[in-house]
Amino acid sequence: MNTRKLILPAVMLMSVLASAVYADTHVSNDTAANAEIQAEEKIDEGFKKFGYLTGLALGCVDKAQSTQLEREAMDVNAKITRLFGIDRAFLFTAAFGYGSSVELNIEECKTVLEKYEARIASFRKGE
Repeated sequence: MNTRKLILPAVMLMSVLASAVYADTHVSNDTAANAEIQAEEKIDEGFKKFGYLTGLALGCVDKAQSTQLEREAMDVNAKITRLFGIDRAFLFTAAFGYGSSVELNIEECKTVLEKYEARIASFRKGE
C-alpha cells in the first residue's frame, strides 16, 4: 500500500479541521475582526486551491516537464514562505501533494494545464 496516498489526505483533513477550529474559537462580534478572519480564510483557500491545481498539473505533464514543474512548485512554496509564512506554505504544499495523487484523463488535463498556466502567470505578475 502506498502510504503517501494515505498521509497526504490526512494532512489536508487536519489542516481543514484546524482552520475550522480556529475560526470557531476566535470569532468576535466585532465586524472588523470578522472581516479580517474572512479575508484570512479566503487567502488560505486560495493557497490550497493553487497547490491542488499545481499537483494536478504535475500529473498531466511528461517526465521532462515534471522536473521543471516541480522546481516551479518549490519556488512558489519558497515565495509563499517568505511573504506569508510557513503555515500558508504548508497549505500550498499539502494541497500540491494531494493533487499530485489524483489521476486525470487527457481531456481533464487540457483544462487543468490551461488553468495552471493562467494561475502561475498571475502569481508571477504579482512578484
